[in-house]
Formats: sequence, structure tokens, C-alpha cells
Amino acid sequence: MRSKARFVIALGLAAVLGAVLVWFAIGGSLETYASPGDLQANGETYRLNAVVSKGSPENVAQQALTPEGTRFRVQDQDDASKTVWVNYRGIVPDTFQDGREIVVTGHLEGSTFVGKRDSLVAKCPSKFQAAKSPHPDDAR
Repeated sequence: MRSKARFVIALGLAAVLGAVLVWFAIGGSLETYASPGDLQANGETYRLNAVVSKGSPENVAQQALTPEGTRFRVQDQDDASKTVWVNYRGIVPDTFQDGREIVVTGHLEGSTFVGKRDSLVAKCPSKFQAAKSPHPDDAR
């Protein structure tokens, strides 16, 4: 009888652990992807997905070495009027620049998004995208 109970408990524990592993394997996490327009100052952790606003990262190489970190503005990919300032401390990728899509993990404090140290990822543009034609009549 005791052996049967142990087996049932072990089987239940294995099922729970398996479900947790599957959850994280398919991308489940406690962080929500959000754009600048979706952020709320509720203490929730977000993965901010946005585009670095033009002229925003000033002197990135020097700022990354200061205690204050790097401050830059990002905008929504679909609506450039939705923006938020980001304070970030940590390593800044070499690919970080104006117009580049980034993902940074953190939370909203007031009207500023505070990124977790070393969580900034700058996405590289795809080299497999079709080249844009300078003039509509040239695309044939």
C-alpha cells in the first residue's frame, strides 16, 4: 500500500515538473512583451519591444560606463507618436543605433522605463529582405 502511494506522488510530481518544462520551452514566461503604448506603471515586468528614436542615443559608448547608465528614447514600431524614455545600465550591443529595433526587460517607473542590467538586445536587420526600390516605376 505504501509503495503505491509513493508511486502516485512521484508520478504527480513528475507531471508537474514536466508541465513547467513544457511551459518555458514554448516561450511562456512571467514577462509580457509590450510596446511603448502598452506600458503601465503597475510594477509588472515587461519586455519592451520598440525602435530607438532618431537622435536619441547620445554618446552611448561613454554613457554605458557611467553609474547613471544610458538614457534613450524609443518609439512604437507602428505609431511613432507613442514614445518612452529608457534608463538602462549594462552592456550596450555594438548594433545599438538610431532606428534599430530593440528588446529590453524592465519596468515602468513614472514615465521612464527602467531596464534590467544587461538585458538590452538590439535586433539586426534581416539581410534576406527585398531591397526597396528608390522609385515605384523602377520596380519591375
